[in-house]
Amino acid sequence: MPTVDLVVKNGRLVLKDRIVEADIVVDHGKIVKIGSKEQSVKSDRVIDAKGNLVIPGCIDTHVHSREPHGAKTPAGQEDFESLTQAAAAGGYTTVFDMPVTCDPPTTTVEGFRVKKRLAEKRCIVDYAFYGGAGFGNLDDLTGLAAAGVIGFKTFTRELPSENEGWRGVTFGEDGPEVFLRLMEAVAKTGRLLSVHCEDDRLIKHLKEHLQAVGDVGLDAYYRSAPNASEFLEVARSISLAEEVAGARINIAHLSTAEGVSMVKEAKNNGGGNGRVSAETCPHYLLLTNKDLVEKLGPYGKIYPPLRSDGDREALWRGLNEGVIDFLATDHAPHLREAKEPGWKNIFEAASGVPGLETALPLMLTQMNQGRISLFRLVEVMSRNPAEAFGISSRKGALEVGRDADFVVVDPKLEMILREEDMYTRSSAKVFDGWQVAGAPVLTAVRGEVVMDEAGVVSGKPGYGEYIEPSRPS
Repeated sequence: MPTVDLVVKNGRLVLKDRIVEADIVVDHGKIVKIGSKEQSVKSDRVIDAKGNLVIPGCIDTHVHSREPHGAKTPAGQEDFESLTQAAAAGGYTTVFDMPVTCDPPTTTVEGFRVKKRLAEKRCIVDYAFYGGAGFGNLDDLTGLAAAGVIGFKTFTRELPSENEGWRGVTFGEDGPEVFLRLMEAVAKTGRLLSVHCEDDRLIKHLKEHLQAVGDVGLDAYYRSAPNASEFLEVARSISLAEEVAGARINIAHLSTAEGVSMVKEAKNNGGGNGRVSAETCPHYLLLTNKDLVEKLGPYGKIYPPLRSDGDREALWRGLNEGVIDFLATDHAPHLREAKEPGWKNIFEAASGVPGLETALPLMLTQMNQGRISLFRLVEVMSRNPAEAFGISSRKGALEVGRDADFVVVDPKLEMILREEDMYTRSSAKVFDGWQVAGAPVLTAVRGEVVMDEAGVVSGKPGYGEYIEPSRPS
């Protein structure tokens, strides 16, 4: 037998419904064989998994790179290199970057090309981009799909049309009409539409009232964006999707109990064939507004807000029952100076937290505590995203013919998450100091180690490849 590139030995491979003790044979970036003790195979390299778990590389369906940087971008902001270093350190082998928080935004084919040229030089793991969908760019959606966007993103905001900063990702003043038209246009491309569900008019009214009376303390942010600000738009999104042939929507960063119930009802009424899906994030499963008020301050300001224990428990039920399909991070890095003003006025702090380096250790800890099964964890962090976004011919499972994206996981490794150990250029305080049990100890993308056994990100900038859907996703 010819010499192959790599053999991964002594691993416990996590497949769809079982764990097997087997070796993985890798050649030219692909898994070419899975077998027991492949001693006869000659390879250039050997990785000894030492009896640890080997899981498919995680796929994050929701990150914000901050690149391309614009003229007003603060110095030292996150870029594709630091973002994908954080991904590699956290066990992520593929990330999907959102179309906003960059300049130019990914709302035109030219904006897509500018972003891709930068990413090609800097990304360490594989990646894909969303295109924006909203007022002012509906004629660009077909071209963006042809260019290779992984999906589309819109915000349920009804901002004035002259607000150029949100052109191509919101509805403008003709909200329902534009929402319906963009849903129809996205459906024709075959791509999935990710929807940020918040009623901006309700939030604007409540925020202005709180500010007018000087109520700008830490708890005010939660009260400015109550549960209704999310679930009213979840209901509208689902209702419109039911009217559009071929529409597939994903409710981004679901945070409320009411939203979970609405997604569950939609799936029970015919949306379970992929027409309606939902994601949530570790911070909504593990934190509440009480954590922001009593401990985190502005570093816990997230968009949408952290909510109540009741919401948190509903999200856990939804995740385990299959109502929620993906676990995303909504990795949204901000420098410290963007957060600190929130101690005096919470509305002046930037919204968002990083999550790429903490999500897998946190969820492995929850697995060890019996909150979620290992198989369900792999499903929501790898298999489901690959299938929903049309990249399952390459990603999402340890199977012959797929990319050799894998993570060696020590399920019992105890460690403390520390901000100073992280690669992200962000104020990563939200889970700083948390004790975890279980962590990635090696990450490989297409057979190349990008985070080694010493915990050092060793991947080279420019190694990551752009991943296009292999079918209309």
